[in-house]
Amino acid sequence: MNNEKSGSFDFKGLGYSKVGHFKQVRSKIRELEELGTELAQRHNELEAIINNMTDGLTILDRELNIVFVNKVQQTMFLGRPLVGSKCYEAFYGKKEACPKCSALLTMSTGETARGEIEVRKGQYSGRCIEWTISPVKGPSGSVDRLLLLMRDITDRKEYEFNLMRADRMAAIGLLAAGIAHEINNPLTSIAGFSEGLLKRLKKNSELCDSKLSAYFQDYLQIINNEAYRCRDIIRNLIRFSHKSTCDHEILDVNQVINDTVSLIRQHAKDNGISMVNSAGKKPAPITGNESELKHMFLNLLSNALEGAEEGGIVSIFTQNIDNVVQVVISNEKGNCASRPCEEVPPSRGSANPGVGGTPLSLSICYSIMQHHKGDIQVNGAGGREPAYVLRFPVALP
Repeated sequence: MNNEKSGSFDFKGLGYSKVGHFKQVRSKIRELEELGTELAQRHNELEAIINNMTDGLTILDRELNIVFVNKVQQTMFLGRPLVGSKCYEAFYGKKEACPKCSALLTMSTGETARGEIEVRKGQYSGRCIEWTISPVKGPSGSVDRLLLLMRDITDRKEYEFNLMRADRMAAIGLLAAGIAHEINNPLTSIAGFSEGLLKRLKKNSELCDSKLSAYFQDYLQIINNEAYRCRDIIRNLIRFSHKSTCDHEILDVNQVINDTVSLIRQHAKDNGISMVNSAGKKPAPITGNESELKHMFLNLLSNALEGAEEGGIVSIFTQNIDNVVQVVISNEKGNCASRPCEEVPPSRGSANPGVGGTPLSLSICYSIMQHHKGDIQVNGAGGREPAYVLRFPVALP
């Protein structure tokens, strides 16, 4: 009797023990499931953060294989297989590592390296990228991975270029102001004596051969005209390179164009290109910054000159249409335009611009037009004459 009771008691104790163990197992399973869900959520959050970074992120192994890239990095090199490729293949199109590979140097020294590259292909073609390579050390302290960050710094480069250009123009202005007085003194003497000789020849033309007198008068008139032209160029140069302010004022765009054309007319003549300035005699008032406008017109005229062939014509004319002042710059033949009526994109530009027709110079012109609440278009398709068309709002009284 006691044994039966004892056996019954033992059976119930074993059953209770199994039930308790099963509950513990189920509790652990729920904890693991909750932990797994939390880890999955954290993983998704981390992946979202990485893919929404403004910088491109790449992870390299010790053999310089790309094991991970985020979406921004893939966009920078669109059309290229990145994951699984060597970094020098994916980013530089090379078959072997660079002689002074920064990634290998970081791998051996454990020090961060920095630099810049210009993207040649893909959506970011023509843009300047700043890169940073940082070591990722493992438990043993050795570098197991490399973290490569890339950032688009084209806009910063454009801003730096604008500052450099502004400093250069300020230096030119200072130089011009310093030597203007010294140059104007001999020019005044040349102009004064040539005028005096012209007057004496006209009064005493009978004293020498008529043909010889005509030659002298022509030569003296040329000397007199060129002296005054030099004086005007110096004045325009001083005004053009004068330190500008951010304040806008009411300007006559025709006068701004005339001042700018006088700076570039001789350059066009030296290259066998005729310049036709048809800026209207009627004032075309706009609100703007004179220095910025001259900078823009000089860029566009230089680009048109580069596109024109010897014997060609570069023309500029203005007209008032309702409440808009329209300026058209065109050349007879050339390549200053290649897209029909397309707005010049402000975000395109090379980090190393040349003179006139680079994407960066057009981007600067576009920014200046935006600053003046106007717009710029490039026309040239369908056999039409290539032209820049600028539209400014009229300054109302």
